[in-house]
Amino acid sequence: MTARLRTSLYARRRARPLRVVFVGPARVPRWLACSFELSRDRDDVELLAVYAEAQAEPSPRRLPLGLFPFLWLERTLLRLFLRLRGRPMEGPLTTGTLPADLHGPATEDAPVLRDPDAIRDRLSTLAPDLVICMGPAAWGRAFAGVATHGCWLLDGDLRDPVRAGAALLSPILEGHDATPITLELSRHGAAAPEVLAGSWGATRAVSFSQHRDMAFLKLPALLLRAIRDLPDTGGTASMARLQVGPAPIRWNMGMCVHAAWIALRLLLQSGARRRATHQPWYVLMPDAADPVLPEAPRIGASRALVAPGKDYWADPFLVDDDGRCLLFVEEFVDARNQGVIACLQILDDGTAINLGTVLDEPFHLSYPQVFRWEGAWYMTVESYEADRVSLYRTTDFPRGWTRVCDLLEGCACVDPTLHHHDGHWYLFGNVSESGGNPSDELFLFVADALEGPYRPHPANPLVADVRSARPAGRLFHHGGRLWRPAQCCAPVYGAAVVFNEVIELDPERYRERRSSQLDPTWAPDHDGCHTFNAAGRWQVLDAHGVPPDAARRMPVTDDPAARSPRIASRVSHVMQQSRLGLLWGASLWPWYL
Repeated sequence: MTARLRTSLYARRRARPLRVVFVGPARVPRWLACSFELSRDRDDVELLAVYAEAQAEPSPRRLPLGLFPFLWLERTLLRLFLRLRGRPMEGPLTTGTLPADLHGPATEDAPVLRDPDAIRDRLSTLAPDLVICMGPAAWGRAFAGVATHGCWLLDGDLRDPVRAGAALLSPILEGHDATPITLELSRHGAAAPEVLAGSWGATRAVSFSQHRDMAFLKLPALLLRAIRDLPDTGGTASMARLQVGPAPIRWNMGMCVHAAWIALRLLLQSGARRRATHQPWYVLMPDAADPVLPEAPRIGASRALVAPGKDYWADPFLVDDDGRCLLFVEEFVDARNQGVIACLQILDDGTAINLGTVLDEPFHLSYPQVFRWEGAWYMTVESYEADRVSLYRTTDFPRGWTRVCDLLEGCACVDPTLHHHDGHWYLFGNVSESGGNPSDELFLFVADALEGPYRPHPANPLVADVRSARPAGRLFHHGGRLWRPAQCCAPVYGAAVVFNEVIELDPERYRERRSSQLDPTWAPDHDGCHTFNAAGRWQVLDAHGVPPDAARRMPVTDDPAARSPRIASRVSHVMQQSRLGLLWGASLWPWYL
């Protein structure tokens, strides 16, 4: 059986990979072990290891004693909570084991070294471009001259399961929706640390440990990104301390009590947040005479499309089929706990016809981008559960979709968005490299033909910010400018739609400017909107919250030709999922003979 191909996320920048050698124990923080695993799919870095036994020093960035009891108690309670639910606590700061094949071509085993002179000799034979050391500062200074880019000494703030990342408490205390995490180098005598790579994520305000762990899940990707951005020729080979930023804030006992009170208050409020997540998504169509403008978006007169029963409609995409307005949506089928792609026809009299399911797969589907190219109809969907982005085509529009090819393979890409510009195809999508929130970082892939092959854009990741990274619909032109709608996923997924003006787009460069944000403030009991699309004179948006009353809803009737297959499909799935249904079906089978 051949191994499945994996689409690379980064363009190759150098003729040979940088050789990076880790010096330290085989048991390391899990995020560091993940960095080695992640490097296997990269052609710009080669990671090796020299196992050494030494006691690493604590971080010189001291924390007040009054903070330790709070951090210890919060983590202990979280561990107890997870144990009661039968889940082990396996965060990025728990201990993991490095792979066994990282010792270079000159050795057959992995001896554990203790003498720094012996370690230095071993490093000399490996000829590293960079050394990363988990040991005392004296070792870092001794090994700096061996490598072109010197030695990065792992700070204690990157490996202590209790104290690490204490500065990430600050956004919780200050009520910020988003939190930055940066990987920094602190050099002796420098006025400020050098930022190597960074990203913004949503603030998880209920638990500091979970909030910190979600941020630290990004460290493998940030480390490899920092190595990738190193120049081919190093400067002065010196020792620098690799640490996580921002810098710790000043703490006192009063702030610790304040943090504990905020955590308790947020925990008590979590029930209300959980109830809010059970509200449905629905589709909103603004009046053509009062459209949403990307420069200053707002919702005026509009009509709502609400799915029947417990199902919901989201991710709306409009198509103008020679004057016929078709709306493709993700239809989340509650009985299956899975999304399919459905289609509705919007009529000029303000009503709609539900044409039923047009695409169904064994995995969850959403975000149906439908478009016409060279006389044929195509569609891409989000299918992250299948670890691919597929292209579908039909000869029986709007039904009868057949998978043509996979545009991306081996990566879980969310909300993939195609755009044709100046003879090139651009595929935007969010990817989580090392298990973090997939809403945080936007990647771009380029091809010369619709069916590919797609190559990573040199500017990847384009955006590393949960507040404007994830796509929220197809790119569109308005007022002579190109716009990219994006989601703001802080403090929660799909909180708002952000409109970004694309300043520069070609196979080598990309720049955009954030222009405006559409918040779900047009109605009470709403906390989200995350997809905006337009076609012809029509616009469409989805919203999360209590749907409007019947007077503001668009009447929807089922297409008689699609009603029977739709009902049969749901009954068939329920029977497959329920033992009682199977027994019932078997008992009635003789009546069908």
